[in-house]
Amino acid sequence: MSSPYNLVVFDWEGTIADTLGAVFHAVSVEAELLGFGPFDPNEARQYVDLGLARSLNKAYPQLSAMEHEQLLQAVQFALHSRSTDICLIPGVLDFIYHLRDSNIDLAIATNKGHQSLLRALQVTGLDQIFRVTRSAGQVAAKPHPQMLEEIIEEFGGDVTTTLMIGDSATDMEMAKNINVTAVGVDFYHQQETALKAAGALAVFDDYRLLADFLNIKKPG
Repeated sequence: MSSPYNLVVFDWEGTIADTLGAVFHAVSVEAELLGFGPFDPNEARQYVDLGLARSLNKAYPQLSAMEHEQLLQAVQFALHSRSTDICLIPGVLDFIYHLRDSNIDLAIATNKGHQSLLRALQVTGLDQIFRVTRSAGQVAAKPHPQMLEEIIEEFGGDVTTTLMIGDSATDMEMAKNINVTAVGVDFYHQQETALKAAGALAVFDDYRLLADFLNIKKPG
């Protein structure tokens, strides 16, 4: 059985773009340079609500206060130096390509600024896939459903065959406002309860699990 959806609309931050990916990369690189040992990003995702300084304390409990400060300053400098870097959620590219190869239409609806989104799409090469987008500033911000309504209209689609994927309650609420099915993604294990309360059909922390749920199989 194939997927029941002809159109999949993604949020950007925290759904496609890994908001903390650049931070994790900087920590991994700087910790290695300082000789502080390997960094486990999967473990670090449990600490994201603590802030950078306390998260580093959790990730490297063996370091002295001076070493923690040294690592913190190195990471902050690295982030400032590479402020235009964009990291993507693990597995999202494969998922996007599978949808495209299954002839499912793709779009983005985000509260991110329009020009900022366009730059991010160009940097990642995803501008060749997501040719239809709506951003806050162009239309009313989420949870108002205008951006989702316009995307569906542009594709000549229908609410019954459209799926919204996002990491925030406003994504779920926007979809619910016009009876579009929505699923949540929660890669930092903080939002599952809120996403379900806002109307998510299900919540996933791995795109492979979402692909299985939607019966999206890798071609060949």
